[in-house]
Amino acid sequence: MTTCEVHWRPSGGRGEFEFVPADSLMDRDVVVDFDQLGIRIDSEVYGKQAQGKPRLRKRAPNDRSKLHLPQLVMAVAGLHEPARSDKLGHVSFPLENKKFLVQQMDFDVLEDDGMTIVLAPLRASILHSKAQFQLDDSLAALAGDIANVAEIAARDPDLAAAITAHADAISTGVNTGELRRTADALIALKVKRFGPTNAGAVRVLLAAEDGPEVEAEQIAGKEGRILTRLHTYKERDRKFAKQVRDHYRHVHGGKLRCEACGTVPVEVYGNAGERAMEAHHTVPIEELQPDSVTLVEDMAMVCAGCHRVIHSQKPCLTIQEVRDLIAAHAP
Repeated sequence: MTTCEVHWRPSGGRGEFEFVPADSLMDRDVVVDFDQLGIRIDSEVYGKQAQGKPRLRKRAPNDRSKLHLPQLVMAVAGLHEPARSDKLGHVSFPLENKKFLVQQMDFDVLEDDGMTIVLAPLRASILHSKAQFQLDDSLAALAGDIANVAEIAARDPDLAAAITAHADAISTGVNTGELRRTADALIALKVKRFGPTNAGAVRVLLAAEDGPEVEAEQIAGKEGRILTRLHTYKERDRKFAKQVRDHYRHVHGGKLRCEACGTVPVEVYGNAGERAMEAHHTVPIEELQPDSVTLVEDMAMVCAGCHRVIHSQKPCLTIQEVRDLIAAHAP
């Protein structure tokens, strides 16, 4: 399937949105297909040549109630609102409204008749970070919350009401600031109950809230407890951990090697050394997206000692930082 990308570029006060390939959106009105939610929304944005660049323009440039294309997608998905200018020069996680920039948003091209193009959101990349939001996962998670709102209402009527209000705003099929307002109201209630969580699905967060506490919560504190639990549960998922082990055995010629210190436990302890190896989620806890599917490549195998060191502070140490510690204290 053909894809296209929308990039943010610094330009003046608020920056510009350009698209790649250069002819993909040129002279076309952009409609966004939110298949997971069963609706298409006219973005009221079109592509044109401006200052020699392929750029996106709003049909009503002075109408602040109309969201630009990336802002529209993030609002519908119930995610935080990206800024339009890079005033901070960095990004902090978990995300907060207007304190980050979507550097790139990728789409599948579903239809194109030369006048109107229909796009399906795939992912959003965050400026000053390697983090990507898998938008299809986020939209599917929101659809799941909407479909199970009665179940959520039994646990938290306010959250259920906010989900319903956001679903109602989406169902109008119109690009309006109401989408941002209802998304913000839903995010605020999630933060109040669960702490900052990069706006995960309510059902996922409730399940994590019901789960057992983990030792790392003592370091993360109350506000970071849900993301810490989700991070730790993934590391302890036996079925998934086996897939990770099999992957890294293949990478290292049949033996598991600690990605931090380089130790091959079976060469030190024999077969018993296998039990000293643990799966580690390399995505920082603060950047974890509750709705995204974790890939084997997101995990690493580390020995129990290095794993404890990694989780010994907040934020967690990276594998490279542990390697640097080991090198700095080598005899």
